[in-house]
Amino acid sequence: MLLYAAQGAPEGLLYIAIPAWFAAQGISAEAIAGYVAIILLPWSFKLFNGVLMDRFTWAPMGRKRPWLILAQLLLIASLIWFSGLSSPGEALPWFAIAGFAVNFAGAFQDVAIDGMAIDILGEHERASANGLMWGGKTLGTAGFAFLSGKLISDETGHGVAAIATAIFVGLVMLLPLLLRERAGEKLLPWTAGQAAPVTKERQLTRWWPLLRNVVSAMLRPASLALGAGILIAFAAYGLKTAFSPTLAVQEIGWEREIFTNRDATADLVGGLFGIFVSGWLADRVGPMTALGGALAGMAVLNGTGVLFWEEGSFYFAYLLVYSVFFVLMSVCTYAIAMGQSRGTVAATHFSIFMALLNLGTSFGASRLEQVRGMGGYEAAFAICAGLSVIAVGAYLLSVRLDQHKTSSSILGDEEMRL
Repeated sequence: MLLYAAQGAPEGLLYIAIPAWFAAQGISAEAIAGYVAIILLPWSFKLFNGVLMDRFTWAPMGRKRPWLILAQLLLIASLIWFSGLSSPGEALPWFAIAGFAVNFAGAFQDVAIDGMAIDILGEHERASANGLMWGGKTLGTAGFAFLSGKLISDETGHGVAAIATAIFVGLVMLLPLLLRERAGEKLLPWTAGQAAPVTKERQLTRWWPLLRNVVSAMLRPASLALGAGILIAFAAYGLKTAFSPTLAVQEIGWEREIFTNRDATADLVGGLFGIFVSGWLADRVGPMTALGGALAGMAVLNGTGVLFWEEGSFYFAYLLVYSVFFVLMSVCTYAIAMGQSRGTVAATHFSIFMALLNLGTSFGASRLEQVRGMGGYEAAFAICAGLSVIAVGAYLLSVRLDQHKTSSSILGDEEMRL
């Protein structure tokens, strides 16, 4: 949960506070959407991150822990670089490049955490654990959107906010430095310990079996349907992320700090919902039922936005309710994707689903100019609603195909657990 909070903190800075600052500086909606689309791209490369981590590791320190420590060091360094940039009017491309670097490190950290969760968590723990993980990320995003909004100044810029984010990531980094992945492993390279037997068993040592198993896993009909559902659902989220700052600041007329505070409040509500409700709800009614309810709610909410998007009170309520639905959708997506990620390439298989998630987000953000040309913000809300409806069908098909495959196949205990 804390590692996910450290992953969410840069997102609060990069996705909420910085775009709001750009909008207050007069940067156009299309330019901000381009920035968002570029900084999101590294999350689409998670397939390659997963392949590297499944193929290479230093087993005496754990299967994923060495990668996690390296990723957090890169994350801190890239945030320090980001802090040194000048004003957006002069260096907007560099903000996109440095934000790309921050997310490149964040994507490596994310794959390492998810791979560790797949290795360690039992099936009965997934929904609750994903609620805690996603809740931690959302609280990190909310906290640092609020803090960054306070620290960013139209006179002095964003540097202090980026440094504060780097310090927080550094503090959380103490966790993987001081806690072992499994008993008996090395805490640090120069301390005593050895690789756990289960790590040796699962670690692939040749490229061909890894690639063959990954391709086989992804060509399963259930995987293809799930990938399509993820891509469509998160394209709607990317579109919403791109239009939100300019809609609030330039159209509704909120001050920059008011928008960051309200967006952070929405993330806080979503994070608390993720921690205390989402995992329990998904366990209670089933991840697919909860996911369908979340997507249906998002469709209705965006449909209502077509009519009332210009009203400030509605849009604040929209942010609050959307955050709850989005967290529930994300938690259930993670749980379903973990359930379909099996065998020795589970981390890579899961990382492909997450790469599609982020590719969809980036693609959705990049389409803002085209969507606005079709009918302004009304068209943006309508398309978000339609995408959510389509995604429900793809998710449902995926779960049904996976249940049929599982019930008609003989799988080993370890395969079923993964």
